[in-house]
Parts: sequence; C-alpha cells; structure tokens
Amino acid sequence: MGTRSLTRIIPRQEGLAYDKAHEKPELALVNIYQQYDGYPEYMAVEYAKWLEGLSIGNGLGRTPQLNRYANGPGCFAAQFIKEFKDRPGGLYLSPIDDDYGWADYVYTLFPKEGEQTYMSIYHTFSKKVIFVGKPDAVLKKYNKEELV
Repeated sequence: MGTRSLTRIIPRQEGLAYDKAHEKPELALVNIYQQYDGYPEYMAVEYAKWLEGLSIGNGLGRTPQLNRYANGPGCFAAQFIKEFKDRPGGLYLSPIDDDYGWADYVYTLFPKEGEQTYMSIYHTFSKKVIFVGKPDAVLKKYNKEELV
C-alpha cells in the first residue's frame, strides 16, 4: 500500500490564500491522483526540483527557453503532466471535486506569469496545511538527501 496524494494546479490569483486552496478544487486546471510515493520527502522534493529554474511567461517571443519555460498556467499544467507521467499506472487524472478519497496529502501548485511557483501541502488526516512556500524552501525542509 502506498502513500496516496492529489496534486492540483491552481493559477495564483488575488483573494485566494495558499493555505485555503485545498478547499477550492473548482479553481484547479487539473486534479492529479498519485497512487504511491505521495509523502513530502519524495513527492514535494520531486516537484520542487522540477520547479527550480522554470519560468512562466505570456507568449513565446523570438527565442523561447523551450526546456525551462511555460507559456502560462495551462502550458505549465500540461508540462507538469508530461514530466511526471512516464508509464502506465501510478499517476492518473481525476475528476475535480472536494473529495480527497484515500489521499494522505493534497499538493497545490500556484503558477503565475513572471513569478516563482508556490506550493502548499495539506495533510488530510490531521486536517492541517503543513507547508506553504517556494521550491527552495521545500528542498530545505524535505530533501533528506541533502542532509546526509
């Protein structure tokens, strides 16, 4: 049995607090169910590593940085799925609703043009947001490989 999680990508917007986004699934571009390895020391770290150096803009211009650039939150969401879905099973797109199912954690990523992506982590059993921050803060808190 694995540690299950949901990941939602919600474009950052005024009036939506990072620590309340898990209550607003209707704002998500995607709802992604991860069947195993959903604990922060793995999943949050993997997300943070992917987010580091990724810029989000509006338009491709003449010389886009195709490998580390997303053309808005929708492009960000599509690239996210491409990065983390590499074989059958494990990761699934799921209906967007407020049911956490068997998920232990709900990750919310907040992309915004011209700014770093924030992440929040909600622990469904304790009913608490256990983290809000940028990728570097995720790595400082959860990357156990760096501490060895």
